[in-house]
Amino acid sequence: MCSECRAAARRGPGPGAEIHRATAELVVLAAAVRPDWAEADVRAALAHAASVGMTWEQALVGMGRLMVDGHAHPRELVPDARDPLHPARPAAADVAHRGAQLARHLLPGPDREPS
Repeated sequence: MCSECRAAARRGPGPGAEIHRATAELVVLAAAVRPDWAEADVRAALAHAASVGMTWEQALVGMGRLMVDGHAHPRELVPDARDPLHPARPAAADVAHRGAQLARHLLPGPDREPS
């Protein structure tokens, strides 16, 4: 379906389905999908997202993306968020920086031969 058709289908003849906030259910789902995450960390990330103005829909989609990334942590829901439990620890490189670092490693430099 093209993007214009999808947008027209969303507008439809009446209002769309009502979206309900389901924080408790999302926390349980996150714990089931990612047993290495503490429920308190997920709750804290969702609370922080709400405090900085993220909508429920944005937090829901963002948490879903983090759950399927094996290297992600709940605190990454809000970009550039500090870790309140370890404020002195520098933030880990995000996906974009890790990718750029890998590209620099693979590309030949002025003093390196191409691999």
